[in-house]
Amino acid sequence: MLMPDGKAVQAGTSHHLGQNFAKVFDIRFLTEQQTKEYVWQTSWGVSTRLIGSLLMVHGDDKGAIIPPRVAPLQVVIVPIYYNEQDAATVTAKARSVAQRLEAAGLRVKVDDRADKTPGWKFNEWELKGVPLRVEIGPRDVAKDQVVLARRDTREKMQVKLEELETRVQALLDDIHANLLKRAEDHLVKNQWDIEDYEQFKRVLEEKGGFLRASWCGDLDCETTIKNETGATVRVIPLNQKPKHEKCFRCERKATKLAYFARSY
Repeated sequence: MLMPDGKAVQAGTSHHLGQNFAKVFDIRFLTEQQTKEYVWQTSWGVSTRLIGSLLMVHGDDKGAIIPPRVAPLQVVIVPIYYNEQDAATVTAKARSVAQRLEAAGLRVKVDDRADKTPGWKFNEWELKGVPLRVEIGPRDVAKDQVVLARRDTREKMQVKLEELETRVQALLDDIHANLLKRAEDHLVKNQWDIEDYEQFKRVLEEKGGFLRASWCGDLDCETTIKNETGATVRVIPLNQKPKHEKCFRCERKATKLAYFARSY
């Protein structure tokens, strides 16, 4: 994955571990033929590194932006009132809205803390990256509406309660699509075709990103590239042939098309 600063992160990968660990720890299974054999193992790298990458790819200067489909909270509802008389009415409406959205299958929270101002709550939930905020004040109750605020674009809109579930779900889908497109556009715009080693070093310093080059596949060549530039092979596509006959660095025969990048 490519981060906003042009460096790469390896995350969300799967590995075939074979029987090595099974033999070390003597892990066996009973086959249909009633014989014992060592298990075959795989490793699926969905861990904290993947979560960190998600935060880096989608976040901004205001904090995290969590894609709706994986967000622990998809919607936060903030009641807005300035006296005790309005508090009960607005909070009751906020809880009613929450019940409707939960019934529609969404993950929702009403932030009814009395010791925090609405502005404080807005900032806190923006920092935590909740995709959609619902604001409800006395005027909204009177007009039978709510205000929806997107985390990704910070756009606000008024929505009638009769359209609540439909509009909220549509916005969450649009937020998800927008975040995906922004990430894909960043990835596409930061891939560079490399002709020779001097261009490789120049692009790496000035632009970063993924550098696509015809490569000999030799470990010594990669080691030299890493020692001189800090970049390593990040991926070798299965069905893509090198675009040039010679390796971009050592000029031996190119056997692979490889993507290079700096990483953390």
